Amino acid sequence: MIIMPDPNDPGWKGWLLRFAAKHVLWLALLALAVLAAAANVYTIPSDSRGIVLRFGAVSGVEDPGLHVKLPFADEVYVIPAERKQSLEFGFRAGGRAPAETLSAAGRFPGDRPVASEKLMLTKDNKLIEVEWVMHFHIGAPEEYVFNLPGSGAEKEKILRDLCMAAMRRIFAAVQFDEGLTSGKQKIQDEAFLSLQSTFDELKTGIRIDEVLLQETNVSEAIKDEYNSVTTAEEQVKTMIYQAEAHANKVVPEAEGRASVLVNEGEGYKFQRISEAQGEAARLNLLQEAYKLNPELTRLNMWAEGMTEVWKKLNVVFVEGLSDGDAGLLKVLPIPPEAIYRFGGPREEN
Repeated sequence: MIIMPDPNDPGWKGWLLRFAAKHVLWLALLALAVLAAAANVYTIPSDSRGIVLRFGAVSGVEDPGLHVKLPFADEVYVIPAERKQSLEFGFRAGGRAPAETLSAAGRFPGDRPVASEKLMLTKDNKLIEVEWVMHFHIGAPEEYVFNLPGSGAEKEKILRDLCMAAMRRIFAAVQFDEGLTSGKQKIQDEAFLSLQSTFDELKTGIRIDEVLLQETNVSEAIKDEYNSVTTAEEQVKTMIYQAEAHANKVVPEAEGRASVLVNEGEGYKFQRISEAQGEAARLNLLQEAYKLNPELTRLNMWAEGMTEVWKKLNVVFVEGLSDGDAGLLKVLPIPPEAIYRFGGPREEN
């Protein structure tokens, strides 16, 4: 048995076509409503805030979550207010694998140097290469949107120009050696305060978390000269150390000899003073004795004086050969061994 289709039954496809034909306006309106709802429903991520502008004026700041805006009236800017962001200067961070570590230069292997941002001129007119990072977040999203003009790239360029101007001004006030070694912490602190003050004055909404100097090096343009100066300074330091070592050896010896001479001088001084005092006492006693018996005192003084004189003389006593020759003195050359001193034994002819 063959069942023929009923010409009055169009089937489910026909039924849909008939329904669409009858309700086409309502279907169009429904589609427009769905599209409008999809276009005006938005989601704010957990680390962001939404700035809602209604007819160009700030209507509010939306928290993270699902929100709906008025069509043709509201405009929403999603700002990563809670996200930690970074700006690198002197290099750009590349892709980093989890196992990668910092190199000896303080960079990851994928980092790319930017020579135009590295060079700084110090107070003593020397070039130094600096790589540094500023970590920040957007603390006031509405200020960030309105007071930093342009798109995201233009806003970043403005921030970079402000940061480079501040850092170059700071390095222009420090010495070359200070920028290389001991002055890094001071430069970081000063850059933090200076940049935050500038951002607050311009009402950019930026809040700085930290400023880090990653690397400071001698510029390639003066590297050879700097190495020569450093070598000379090391030689000077070596010579100074050698001189100090020699001084530490020689000075104590000289001080010891000086101490000996001083002690000898003090002893000689004491001796001479004692002798002078004894001589003065002797003269006082002679004076007293002279007052009591002048003749005896003079005789004693003469005898004492002649005793010292006779000690230095060779005296020869010669007698005449006979009484008739008393007025005639014949002296032959006398050998030294025949000479005897006063008071010695007398040889017989």
